[in-house]
Amino acid sequence: MKKFKIVAIVLCAVLMTGILAGCMYESEETQYTDQLKDQISDMYGYPNVSNFFEYSQLKEIYEMRDNPNLVCYWYTKNDMSGKWIYQGTCVGYGIPYSASITAPESVQKYSKHYDWQILPLAEPNGLYTDGLSTSATWILTTDANGNISPTYVESEITISQVKMDARLFEDWSIPNNY
Repeated sequence: MKKFKIVAIVLCAVLMTGILAGCMYESEETQYTDQLKDQISDMYGYPNVSNFFEYSQLKEIYEMRDNPNLVCYWYTKNDMSGKWIYQGTCVGYGIPYSASITAPESVQKYSKHYDWQILPLAEPNGLYTDGLSTSATWILTTDANGNISPTYVESEITISQVKMDARLFEDWSIPNNY
């Protein structure tokens, strides 16, 4: 029964993909890529994934990250020594600066003749984030009183639910109560 459901879902996805693809213009590159994918599929088939373990791991991580009371510890890397610097506590794991709430682009019809184009979409603040390239992270840092404030961090960071081993740190950065 489980296999039947999976086959039914895959079949529906394939049919919907075919219907949607037929509605849009396909370039020569797209057609060539599809031919290559078909050839690879004919030669080797698809992986026989039955446990979906990686999926279940990612699902568990998403669910753990969804906790608004998740207190973590954050650290930056000392470029000179390679050791970590303890920065304090934060709420959650941080958000990459390049993350956005909306999709960066949208396919939209622009004429009566069903001509399509890809247009950028603005974020709710009116800014366009498409093409951002940065390793910066937003972190909701906490102070000794439990006050939360957003902090923009560009240096290499690590955030963990458990404290890292003190021997990995610059001695001066570790508080007495660590």
